[in-house]
Amino acid sequence: MSRRKKRSNQPSQVPPLDTRHYLAIELLLDFQAGLSREEIAKECGVSRMQLFRWEKRKDFQREKDKRFKQKLDRMIPKKNRSYASLALSGDVKAAETILGAAGLTGNGTY
Repeated sequence: MSRRKKRSNQPSQVPPLDTRHYLAIELLLDFQAGLSREEIAKECGVSRMQLFRWEKRKDFQREKDKRFKQKLDRMIPKKNRSYASLALSGDVKAAETILGAAGLTGNGTY
């Protein structure tokens, strides 16, 4: 009968985000490039599964959301910011309107 290893009571030490993480975020948010997850992982020098694990990290998700909001704010004029806030809160019609205005509809990359 094999013995199980005891789990530590200390929280796991997750290293902070580095330049590869930020590169992955930028490539994930570059909708016009239309890169697959595998291509993004290769560009960052990691495996596809490692990229998948990064995307599950809370700090990676927060940074990705922050950068997405910044990018959206640059793309959408101030008079249409209400559409942006609606889209960010989950309004699909507002998101489709914004994507259509940015020329990102119909190609299946978003």
